Amino acid sequence: WIVIELQTRYRRANYRVREELGNLNADLQENLQGLEVVQMFRRQARNSTRTAANVSRYKRFTMETIALDATISSLLEWVSIAAIALVISLGGWLVVRDTLALGTLVTFILYAQRLFNPLRQVAERFTFIQSGLTGLQRIGELLDVPIRIQDRPATIPLPRRPTSAGEVVFEHVTFAYNVRDDVPVVRDLSFRITPGETVALVGATGSGKSTVINLLCRLWEPQQGRILLDGVNIQDLPQQELRWRLGVVLQDTFLFSGDVAANLRLGQTISRAQLQQACEELGLGPLIRSLPQGLDTELRERGANLSAGERQLLGVARVALRQPDVLVMDEATAHLDPSTEATLQRNLTSLLKQRTAIVIAHRLSTVEAADRILVLRRGQLIESGTHEALKTQGGLYAQLANLQDLGAPPHSAQDS
Repeated sequence: WIVIELQTRYRRANYRVREELGNLNADLQENLQGLEVVQMFRRQARNSTRTAANVSRYKRFTMETIALDATISSLLEWVSIAAIALVISLGGWLVVRDTLALGTLVTFILYAQRLFNPLRQVAERFTFIQSGLTGLQRIGELLDVPIRIQDRPATIPLPRRPTSAGEVVFEHVTFAYNVRDDVPVVRDLSFRITPGETVALVGATGSGKSTVINLLCRLWEPQQGRILLDGVNIQDLPQQELRWRLGVVLQDTFLFSGDVAANLRLGQTISRAQLQQACEELGLGPLIRSLPQGLDTELRERGANLSAGERQLLGVARVALRQPDVLVMDEATAHLDPSTEATLQRNLTSLLKQRTAIVIAHRLSTVEAADRILVLRRGQLIESGTHEALKTQGGLYAQLANLQDLGAPPHSAQDS
């Protein structure tokens, strides 16, 4: 019973060790990734103190597990020694009284020693097993987290690329990240994007632009209303089908370790000649030729050996190669200079013609050429029209445009 109690305490202590090790690794990774910020804001001493505290906690819990492990091993050793001592004492008394032969006593002692050797080995293995069970418990906790968004039992696959592919409709959509929030992020939002139309979403920071994209990609589901893609509720579509039809380019492009070609393909069957041709059509030729080994250039973790603008160019090309029905660009050109951005958009227009495009940008020069501009404020659609029409209306879009013309930050008109 004592051994079982100690093993239970060992397992709990080992769980705390795993948690502290995770916290320590996260802290080290954060400091390494934000090294420049740490240096610029002179946080070396403070961050070192925090890391030292994490190391101290990890050390304390590790020492606790070592102490428990040593206690279990010592306890079994003492039990073994006590048992053998008892055999020797009782056996010696019986030998003195000629009740037991000396050879029989020696045999008993040898058998007692051989009996406790397997028990000691079982205790040692049991400690390793407890460590493994701790890891399995943490993995199990992660796997037990319910999947928030799942395909319905009966899903409806879309027809393959109809001539009118790419219609997006929001019908009275309301969404809050926390259902208990009094003010939802998106409130009773309705609009329709026709196939092949380029629509821009404009608004101050926090107006719900990126949330609209997350809802369209079904990374979240609205509490009210519905979203249609080519007339079909996206909740009735298989998620794989939905995300194959959508091509999303985010502001922060994630690149995997490997060569440039593998990052552009991402599992698609595209020949090298097709890849090179697509890069030229998108205006990426100069970038590819500037790399040491062209498409075969190895990228570091998250593309660390490329600039932010170069990563964005590769991200746009990666999505364009898929030829999606709906192209979504969420601040996808924020890190590009105006000349490169203009060239990329011109090439995208020719490559993705007759396809729907949704563009989010704070720089209004990026969205001036859109067929229609939707202006959001606090999750609601307040204006809709072309660039020139909205400027003449004198509403929020006109204020944002005037602020940018004057060089003021666009979020100044957030509460206007």
